Amino acid sequence: MGSSIVAQLARKYGAVIFFPTVAAGSIYADWSHTRNWKRQQQELARNAELKSQS
Repeated sequence: MGSSIVAQLARKYGAVIFFPTVAAGSIYADWSHTRNWKRQQQELARNAELKSQS
Protein backbone atom coordinates (compact mmCIF):
# COMPACT_ATOMS: atom_id res chain seq x y z
CA MET A 1 0.00 0.00 0.00
CA GLY A 2 2.78 2.44 0.91
CA SER A 3 4.67 1.78 -2.28
CA SER A 4 1.63 2.64 -4.40
CA ILE A 5 1.44 6.05 -2.72
CA VAL A 6 5.15 6.58 -3.43
CA ALA A 7 4.62 5.53 -7.05
CA GLN A 8 1.68 7.92 -7.40
CA LEU A 9 3.69 10.79 -5.96
CA ALA A 10 6.66 9.96 -8.20
CA ARG A 11 4.45 10.01 -11.29
CA LYS A 12 2.71 13.21 -10.24
CA TYR A 13 5.78 15.16 -9.11
CA GLY A 14 8.51 13.42 -11.12
CA ALA A 15 9.25 16.38 -13.40
CA VAL A 16 9.15 18.79 -10.48
CA ILE A 17 11.84 16.77 -8.71
CA PHE A 18 13.81 15.53 -11.74
CA PHE A 19 14.38 18.81 -13.61
CA PRO A 20 15.75 20.90 -10.70
CA THR A 21 17.94 18.00 -9.59
CA VAL A 22 19.43 17.58 -13.06
CA ALA A 23 19.81 21.35 -13.48
CA ALA A 24 21.57 21.75 -10.12
CA GLY A 25 23.81 18.77 -10.87
CA SER A 26 24.77 20.21 -14.25
CA ILE A 27 25.52 23.62 -12.76
CA TYR A 28 27.69 22.07 -10.05
CA ALA A 29 29.56 19.90 -12.58
CA ASP A 30 30.28 22.93 -14.77
CA TRP A 31 31.35 25.05 -11.79
CA SER A 32 33.65 22.30 -10.53
CA HIS A 33 35.20 21.76 -13.96
CA THR A 34 35.74 25.51 -14.43
CA ARG A 35 37.34 25.82 -10.99
CA ASN A 36 39.75 22.97 -11.75
CA TRP A 37 40.55 24.41 -15.19
CA LYS A 38 41.29 27.87 -13.73
CA ARG A 39 43.51 26.32 -11.06
CA GLN A 40 45.42 24.42 -13.75
CA GLN A 41 45.81 27.58 -15.87
CA GLN A 42 47.19 29.50 -12.88
CA GLU A 43 49.64 26.71 -12.18
CA LEU A 44 50.82 26.67 -15.80
CA ALA A 45 51.25 30.45 -15.78
CA ARG A 46 53.20 30.28 -12.52
CA ASN A 47 55.49 27.58 -13.91
CA ALA A 48 56.06 29.56 -17.11
CA GLU A 49 56.90 32.64 -15.05
CA LEU A 50 59.38 30.69 -12.92
CA LYS A 51 61.03 29.24 -16.04
CA SER A 52 61.36 32.70 -17.61
CA GLN A 53 63.02 34.03 -14.44
CA SER A 54 65.64 31.27 -14.43
